[in-house]
This record gives sequence, C-alpha cells and structure tokens, in this order.
Amino acid sequence: MTTDEIRKGFLEFFRSKGHEIVPSDSLVPKDDPTLLFTGAGMNQFKEKFLGRNITYRRAATSQKCLRTADLENVGRTNGHHTFFEMLGNFSFGDYFKKEAILWAWEFLVQGSGLKAQGLWVSVYKDDDEAYSIWRSEIKVPKDKILKFGAKENFWPSEAPAKGPNGPCGPCSEIFYDYGKDVGCGKAGCAPACGCGRFVEIWNLVFTQFDRQPDGTLKPLPNKNIDTGMGLERLASVMQGVTTNFETDIFAPMIKAIVKETDRNQKPEYRNQKINAIADHIRAITFAIADGVMPSNEERGYVIRKLIRRSRIHAANIGIDKPILYKLVGIVSDVMKEQYPGLVERREDIAQVVKQEEENFSNLLTNVLPKVEDAFEGFSKKRKGGRLEELAFTFYDTYGVPYDLLEECAEKVKLTIDTAGFEKLLERQRGLSRAKSKIRSEIFSETFAKKVESLSLATEFLGYEKSRCGAKVLAVLDGGEVILDKTPFYGESGGQVGDWGTIATKSGKMNVEDAKKIGNTIVHLGTFISGRISKGETAKVSIDEEVRKKVMRNHTATHLLQAALRDVLGAHVHQTGSLVDSGRLRFDFTHPKKMDERQIERVEDVVNEYIEKGIAVRKEIMDLEGAKKAGATALFGEKYDKEVRVVSVGEVSKELCGGTHVDSTADIGLFKITGEGSIAAGTRRIEALTDAAAINFMKSELKKLKLDYTSRMDKMKKIGAVEIKDILSQSIPDTPTISSYREYREEALAAINSIEEASTRLLKELDKKRLEEGSKDLDKIIAGARTIGGVSVISEELKEANPCILAQMADAIKAKIHPALAVLGSSCEGKVFLVASLTQDAQAKGLNAGDVIKAIASIIGGSGGGRGDFAQAGGRDPSKLSEALEEVFEIAKKELEK
Repeated sequence: MTTDEIRKGFLEFFRSKGHEIVPSDSLVPKDDPTLLFTGAGMNQFKEKFLGRNITYRRAATSQKCLRTADLENVGRTNGHHTFFEMLGNFSFGDYFKKEAILWAWEFLVQGSGLKAQGLWVSVYKDDDEAYSIWRSEIKVPKDKILKFGAKENFWPSEAPAKGPNGPCGPCSEIFYDYGKDVGCGKAGCAPACGCGRFVEIWNLVFTQFDRQPDGTLKPLPNKNIDTGMGLERLASVMQGVTTNFETDIFAPMIKAIVKETDRNQKPEYRNQKINAIADHIRAITFAIADGVMPSNEERGYVIRKLIRRSRIHAANIGIDKPILYKLVGIVSDVMKEQYPGLVERREDIAQVVKQEEENFSNLLTNVLPKVEDAFEGFSKKRKGGRLEELAFTFYDTYGVPYDLLEECAEKVKLTIDTAGFEKLLERQRGLSRAKSKIRSEIFSETFAKKVESLSLATEFLGYEKSRCGAKVLAVLDGGEVILDKTPFYGESGGQVGDWGTIATKSGKMNVEDAKKIGNTIVHLGTFISGRISKGETAKVSIDEEVRKKVMRNHTATHLLQAALRDVLGAHVHQTGSLVDSGRLRFDFTHPKKMDERQIERVEDVVNEYIEKGIAVRKEIMDLEGAKKAGATALFGEKYDKEVRVVSVGEVSKELCGGTHVDSTADIGLFKITGEGSIAAGTRRIEALTDAAAINFMKSELKKLKLDYTSRMDKMKKIGAVEIKDILSQSIPDTPTISSYREYREEALAAINSIEEASTRLLKELDKKRLEEGSKDLDKIIAGARTIGGVSVISEELKEANPCILAQMADAIKAKIHPALAVLGSSCEGKVFLVASLTQDAQAKGLNAGDVIKAIASIIGGSGGGRGDFAQAGGRDPSKLSEALEEVFEIAKKELEK
C-alpha cells in the first residue's frame, strides 16, 4: 500500500465508525500560546477535551506535526523526524477504552493486513481494565502484553507523581515485531529493547483523570480518547522496509539528493546526511506554506536553523551548490493528494528557500574565516574568557550552526564545553520565552481560555445592522463586556474590531475594540459614566464612519490581491493583512522588489476597478462548493463547512468573514504609500483609500514644494539671483492619481535641475575662492611662526569648504618645509578645520591627528585622521579664532620639549 492509500484507508475506516473527518490544522497553532508548532493530533481539539465547544463527539484526522526535540537524532535513526503526519482518532466524552482498543486492532489486522502474531501491546501497570480488554476481548497472549510504569505508559509522562495538573490518563501502546532476524537476536528480546526489532506504531491515551494540586487523580466526568499513530512509521511497516526513509514518500527525495552527492564517502555517514536533508525539507516546505518565514525569532528561527543544518549536511556529502530549493517541487508532488495547495505554492516556497541557502552560503564565506581566526587567537592565548562564550556569540549573532563551531574548534585542538554552551542557550531561550510568552503548561488559562470557559455565544448582526438592543451576558474583571448579540465586528481575518458605544441605565462605555474569541465577541473600551452590569438591557451602536473606512480598506485589499496577480503573476499569494480605519497593509509572496512602474500599474488596475463601480456580493456557501467556484482561501487556514464568500464581479472571489462595501465605487480612491520586504520571498504593501489617500498625496506634494522652495532660497543665497522659478504648477486642491503623478514628476525634475545647477555653481565658486586664496598664499606663508625649526601656519579662510582648505594646505606644504598648516573656516553656523604636515615635520614628533583632536573640542566638535593629514567639524564659529591660536601652543609643547 502507498502512504496515500494508508492515510485514506485510516480516515475511511473511522468515518465508517461514525467519526467526523477533520482536516489537518495548520502547523502554526491559533490562540494557543503554549505551543511553538502543532506537535500532535490532539492540539486542535484541546477545547473539546475540556468539554467546551462540542460540535461532534468523535473525530479522526491526519495531522501535520513539527517537532525539534530530537533534532540530533534525525537521519541517524530509522524513525525520528522533524515533520511527520499523525493519524489519530478521538472521542470527547463518547466511547472509551473498549472501542478504542477494538477498533485499533481491527484497523491494523483486518483493515491493513498486519499479522496478529507480529503485534505486541503495553499497558499502564495499574490499568487492569485495558489489560483485560487486550487479554479477554482481543485474545492477545499474556507474554505479549507488557506492563510499564508512569514514565512509559502515562500521559503526560510521570504525571501522577510530577504533574502537570489537569487532564491526564494511562495509555496503551501497540508495537510491531520485525522478527528474530532483526536486532540483537537475543532470546528475551522484547519491545523495551532498543535494538530495532520492535517499533511502536500506535499510542492509545485514555484521558480519564484530572490531576489536582495535591497530586490526587480525580476522575473526569467525561472520559476522552486521544490516539496517535505516525503515518510514516506505519507505512514503513506495511511496505516491508525497516526505515521510514525507504518508504514511497521519501524515495523520490532520496533519489534526487543521491544524484548530487560524493559517492566516495562512507555509506553510513552519507546516508545519515541524506536522510536528514530529506526530512528537513518536508518540515521547511510545510512550515513556509503555513506562513512561517525564516527569521531570527521563534518559529522563523527554527525553520532558518533547519535550512542551515540541511545546507551543512549537503556540503558534508559533496553538494556545494544550493539544492534544497530544488527539492520543494518533489515534496509538493509527493504530498499533493492530501495537500493540493502545496503545488500552487511550490514556486513561492522554492524562492524563499533558495534565497536562504544563498544567504547562508554568503555567511559561511564571510563569517567562517572570522570564527576560525577568533578560535585560533583563543587557542594561542588560552586565557581571558571561556570558549563556549565566544562560540555562543557566533551562534547567536551570526547564526553559525553549533556543529560547524565544533568543527572549527577541533581544527585548533579546542573543545567547546557543551554544558556551558547549553546554559547560555537556555538562558537565551528563557529570554525568548519571556518575550514571546510561550508557556509550558499543557492547558493554559489565558484570557482567551477564560472567555471560552464561560461558554457564552454572541450573535453577530453587523452585516445588516449598525445598532441593536442586547442583553449583557457578562462583565469581566477588566471591564470587558459580553453581549448576547452585537453589531460590533470582532477582530479577525486581519480586520480590526469596531468602535462605538454600549449604554445601559447604569452606565455607558466607549468601545475602542472588539475581539472574537470562539463564538464570543468581547467588547473592550472605557467607561465614560457609571458601570454596566450583567443582566442589563443595553443599547449598542457602532461608529458608522469608522466602519465605512474599514469596509473601504478591506474591499481594497481584495482588489489589490487581484491586481498584484494580474501585474506580477499567479505566484502572488496573500500571507497576511491588516485592515483598520486609517490604512491597509497587505503581505504577499513575491521574490523581489517591485519597481516604480509595477507599483503604478497595480495602483492603476485597482483604481480602474473602483471607477467601474463593480457590485460586491456576499453569500454563504458550503466550503467545497466555494472552492469549486474558484474562491481564494488562505493556505493552511481552517474553515467551517459553511463559509462566507465575497465576490467582486469577475475580478475577485475570496473566502472572507469581514465587512465590505456594496460597490467598488464606494472606495473612492486607492493609493500605495509603501512597498518593501518583510522576509525572504515576502513583500508588504501599505496603502490608503478615499480621503486618507487624497490627504496623503497633498501632504507629499507639499513636502516636495517645500524642498524645492528651500533649494531655491539656498541658490539665491550663494549668488544665483537670476535663477528662474521652473516649478510652474500649483498643488492641486483635490489631487487625483494622475495629477499627483504629474505634479510629482515635474517637482522632482525641478529639484533635480536645481541640484545640478547648484553643483555647477558651487564648483565655480570653489574655483574662484581657490584662485583668490592662491593670490593670498604668499601672505599666509609670510605670517608663519617658526617653532622648533618648523614653520607653523594657523589661519582662517573666509567661506571656504573642507575641499578648499585641504587644497590650500597642500599648496602651503609644496612651498615650505618642514611645515604644519592648520586652516579653518566657518559657513552657515558650521566650522571646518584641516591640519596638514610635511614629512620632515612629522619626523620632529608632530601628528596632524593629535593636533586636530585637541582643537576640535574647542569648536564643539570632533575629528581625526592620519599622521600627515586630519580634519574636523564643529558647531561653534565664535571659538574658531581660539582654536587656531591654540595650534601654536600645541606646537610649542611638542617641539620645544
């Protein structure tokens, strides 16, 4: 059986047992600060395990999972992975141990064809019920039912003694026996032996207790079932291979990597690296598809680390050029039956991976020599600091992988203290956890959890109404209000919450935000009079003007995505957005910076849609029907069976729960204010609509006009009295996109023209001043003072820039020596100084840099340079004479010692 067939067979089997088949959740858990990545099938069902939001009692999934706890073992063992799929069936207060055990056995033996003789099981030592079912109902021989303690057969591990508090229970594991010819060959070999003969394929968790703070296990009123079976491990068993990397879903990647490798290396070493790369590229591909971009923070750091580790593995087996990005297409093709969206995204993902590979190659080229030099220097000194601190600096600052640091240390016969390095790493992780508030409790009581625990539902009326009467269901400790119905849109899908008021007989609140948490909308704001109490009747109204601005911006994001795909190509996909009353922000996949022509074209396309006044239709459809109709969905996003579809004629069709205008004409105008990179392969556009767009354009044109006027004034000050005012246009009162561009283009051309004229004029003035200064050269030299056999000149030149000062100093040195020439000038509140020395003056102990540093402080500035030439700038022209006079005192101290 292929892996796809196994997955499908599992889901269909449990569908026949009355289970809801639930799509895989994203690798990025929503509303769960306890998790970095989804690491188990049960994660998306936490609320149901706690008895909340029960919409079905039985579920089955094939869940994408990502774990990095055993990263060092990936590739070295037969079955460790970062990315894997977990098959699971779940019961929320419905069936329990008997059904879970019977169905697991039925699927493996009857549904999958595994021989019963090859299966062993384990139970928790005190779980007589599970033991009895295996022995009496399934007829598993006594010698194949093993009893283990809480460390091996309780979830969480050792929970009875060590916690954490909360739901927990015993578990039962099913093992497959590869046979006596595999492993250690000992007569007493059993699943507890780590020789490889036995492999755990399924874990059945019986969540039946609630651990109390005093350590007692209180029976849960509703007992749950949570099972997990690694798809890749089951596939290796059913396909008759001993490692997961030999299965059909890994074979194409392995084959592609092998083609590029150095065949002269030891097979075991080579295979380990190949397997690790094949594993990591799956994790990388799926994580990026779910919106995790490589970065130096949290999830992004994990993906960057996997890319860099893979790149090192590839280099170690003779692959010098980027290869990972080429494997993205293979992953997408292998996994397309279950995850068809990967195929659409593969080019985007490949671009991100390629850029990361190239950046890391540059890092190795530029940073690795620094590591080697630093370690070599450390090995020679052998004192003053610890090697692990130096290594951690390169790890944390430059992203150099630890194994590469170890290799660099070994080259100079050093060893990094692993324990010391881990302490530094753990301290850094602690700071990150504190910053990101990722906590370790299994069931965290966050604000969202507290709201959901109330099991209060708010009916949203905001699509049709802007005001309504409502009943106050709850007022939380922080003053947040929950109503039975509301016109307030609760923040979700990138759209911010509404503003408005809630008024009762006892109080009034200005609502400044609304949050959607599960089925509840929470209103946040400030009480402007009295207090609001639970049970009161309230008059609720949103700020309609704010809502209209939000609606314009939200519909504009839909038009923007359509325009981007039209101008840049079908590879453009949304990765995020923010829509509020003041602006809109749209993140999308694209490999490079947009040029001005592309930005203007996108702007034009959106405004064309606006001018056409296209009707915006909103309708409720079933999810599959919406997708077949061509509705765009965010990859990795989970949707209900029924979805809201927002369509703009033939231009755009998206799954969206936000509020929108009725016609594109309502948007008024669209203006892009910024475009830039936020991650490898991901760009961000910021934009405005309607009055905000007009005000922005007027403001930008005023800035250009001011810049132009300022430059004109400066030109007149330096003598260009006859310069013509070349910016003839006045700023439009209500600029359109075309009038804005026309004025902007003329203003920039005018500014550029002034800049060129200014440069020419200043060169002419400099030339004139230099000529005038040269006429006075003999007079300046005649004023030199001889100190210790050196001619010392310290003079002020009127309105001379640093370039003229330097040229004059060179001219002085050409005429007399040994000489020290210090020249100064002031212009428009700034002071300039240069000091220049002939070589024979330097030989007498003078240093131009020391002279400049000493006198720069007098004029309120700083400076420096070489021994023969230095310069400085300052802010106090009134002290210039004092500074120049100080030069003679400095010369005396140095030359008359």
